[in-house]
Amino acid sequence: MDKRFSTLVNRLKGLGKDFTSKELVRKVLRSLPLEWMAKRTVIEEVKDLNVLSLENLIGSLLSHEEILK
Repeated sequence: MDKRFSTLVNRLKGLGKDFTSKELVRKVLRSLPLEWMAKRTVIEEVKDLNVLSLENLIGSLLSHEEILK
């Protein structure tokens, strides 16, 4: 997901569309499947989305994915 998302964002930047870190974090959270709704809710309630970096979000999601395996 990380590579695919980064590719899309980079292509949009090439077309002149810039996103704030907060917008990118929100887009990733909205793209999560329903099975991840609980994790999404926890992140939204516990973390400050205004300062949460995309890298930290993806790290958190990857850690959660490993736990689920």
